[in-house]
Amino acid sequence: MKLSEEQKSQMLKRLDEAWGAEKICPVCHRNEWAVFDTIYEVREFVGGGMSVGGGAIIPCIAVTCKHCSNTLFFNAIKLGLVPPPEEEKKGEKEAA
Repeated sequence: MKLSEEQKSQMLKRLDEAWGAEKICPVCHRNEWAVFDTIYEVREFVGGGMSVGGGAIIPCIAVTCKHCSNTLFFNAIKLGLVPPPEEEKKGEKEAA
């Protein structure tokens, strides 16, 4: 899913808040990143098959080091780009 301009701005702001000013790559120790404007899915591994609707899916934003290609994934729900699943919403209401 491609992000809108508003979502891109929100994502970059949240990444700056969470990551801080020095975004040093833990592999090559440089600060040269490419931030993708697409939300990707990380799916639960089910033995090499495809699980549709039954397994956990985490929506993520990918950030890749331009020097060494190390790639980090940030949870798009926690960044506020994707609403949490209904189960999480229910649990939060019950806890309140």
